Amino acid sequence: MIEILEKDKNKLLTELSAAATAEKAVSVLDKELDKLLLRHNEHAGSDREREAASYMVQAVRLSLPLMDSNGKAKVWESGVEVKEEVDGSFKISFFLLLILGVALCVFGAGPMLMEAFIAAEEKVRDTVLLHGGAVIGGMVCLYFSGYMYARPKKKKVTKKDQQVEIRIDADKVYRNFRNAILAVDQSIDEIRAAAQREEQEKAGTIDGKEVTQSELDLFSDLLAAAYSGDPEFALEKVEQIKYFLHKNQIEVVDYSKDTAQFFDLMPGTAPATIRPALVAQGGLLRKGLAAKGR
Repeated sequence: MIEILEKDKNKLLTELSAAATAEKAVSVLDKELDKLLLRHNEHAGSDREREAASYMVQAVRLSLPLMDSNGKAKVWESGVEVKEEVDGSFKISFFLLLILGVALCVFGAGPMLMEAFIAAEEKVRDTVLLHGGAVIGGMVCLYFSGYMYARPKKKKVTKKDQQVEIRIDADKVYRNFRNAILAVDQSIDEIRAAAQREEQEKAGTIDGKEVTQSELDLFSDLLAAAYSGDPEFALEKVEQIKYFLHKNQIEVVDYSKDTAQFFDLMPGTAPATIRPALVAQGGLLRKGLAAKGR
């Protein structure tokens, strides 16, 4: 699969770059997976390899949305506006406090000094307290006037609209996809090697069972009889089959009226066994074939 992918590299990178977004990139890679699996299975050595490839490609397909594909992010902004405005009530309050503070100070300080020079009577004490309080009040007003003047101005902010577009990195997507396909190839190679080892282990067996020495001797004698070209010698070796089966508790049964249930019958001039039946402990293993006769 990796060889097929490398041949498609330039075309795939072009399609990924054009896709731009992760959702569209998944669609591009999904089509490439279908192509890789189809091409692989055309040349796979066994059904076991094809089945394994199908399962692993499906796993890769399901993981495509999770693949790291993020590239640079573009941010689009509109409607950005920031203005500073001075509150109208702030201006009025500032000037009122300023004027009031100055007036109170003048009202309090001026007469107080004059009274202090003109008379030193007891009632002056009340006057001093009155005008002194006015001075203190004026100072407080001046303080708050300055505080309000130095207070930060209100700001009017128009919210901005943002649109973030995250474009995929085609090279990064291709590298991650290639690594996944490489892992699939390696797994299939391991499955192929395991199948070859199993075939080697099956050598010298019949239907997965080891051949016994007596079976090997029988087969060898039958082959020798076949190669000899001597009919009598061949028949003699064939007779050994009955003894071999008997040792394995399998009886060779010829056709008769008593054993007819073990045979498929066909017309014939005289009763005859065409193929003996095989029976083990009274149970039929393989039906025989016989001529029924007239």
